[in-house]
Amino acid sequence: MRQFIFLIVLTSVIALNAQIVSSDIDYWIDAGNYKRASELLLEQPKLYSNPVLLDKLGESYAYQEEWDKAIDIYKRLTSLIMDNPSYFFKYGGVLAKKAQNSNPFVGLTLIGRIKSNFKKTLIIDPLHTGAYWALIDFYVSLPGIVGGSYDKAYELATQLKQISTLDGYLALAYVYEYNDEPANAKTNYLEALSLVKDSEKFERNQLNYQLGKVCSDYGLQLDSGIEYMTTYIENHSIKDGVPLEWAYYRMALLYRKKGNKKNSLLWINRALEEKKGFKRALEEKQRILALKD
Repeated sequence: MRQFIFLIVLTSVIALNAQIVSSDIDYWIDAGNYKRASELLLEQPKLYSNPVLLDKLGESYAYQEEWDKAIDIYKRLTSLIMDNPSYFFKYGGVLAKKAQNSNPFVGLTLIGRIKSNFKKTLIIDPLHTGAYWALIDFYVSLPGIVGGSYDKAYELATQLKQISTLDGYLALAYVYEYNDEPANAKTNYLEALSLVKDSEKFERNQLNYQLGKVCSDYGLQLDSGIEYMTTYIENHSIKDGVPLEWAYYRMALLYRKKGNKKNSLLWINRALEEKKGFKRALEEKQRILALKD
């Protein structure tokens, strides 16, 4: 009986320690200290057989921009769990980030794996909005000689519209914009803007940036645009895709179009602090300085 009680106590202590460790990991992730979170995760004895912990480790590496380590984790995860769309989506995402931050030759070697993981995401989950957007961006960003295709991007955007009308209009506008069709881009952007209700909250933070961008580009609903962009900045993470300097740049545009020179300068300087030599921001600063006080 004493041995049985001891075993119960020992099991409870082990379980409690596991909860404390898990709580510690989540604490450091929430605090943005991904280095400490990854250190704790690597101490877990069953890390490589626990998909939840592996996913946290992969995300921690991604936040630290350690792309090779994140790629290894998601390669392992997609082999371990073959029906989880999130793992394939994240695998494609970290591969894409490595491609963006490597020399062109390395980027070219990753193209096939990036595309196949996003496609696999949609096979598992045909309603995965993020995977649609990722593939659309993939097709419009690449030259045709290495897999780019406006036709495929347009087809995906049309399919996305059946799932989410708002995303669909934004995606179609995005494709038209890349394909140098400004009239069609504007038509679809305005359709998207007309669908949004006042103070609407979005599950995906990217939508705040995209709607704020529409307002800044076309000088429409400027106060709403500032609200969208403020929300994007306040909730920004690496998952959102668009870097903060672009959000700051868009805020500067919105305030300039409102005639608010002081706030416009504040935001454009933040953009230039975030990214030295940011050409678009430097050009915008000259326009802001030309405003009357």
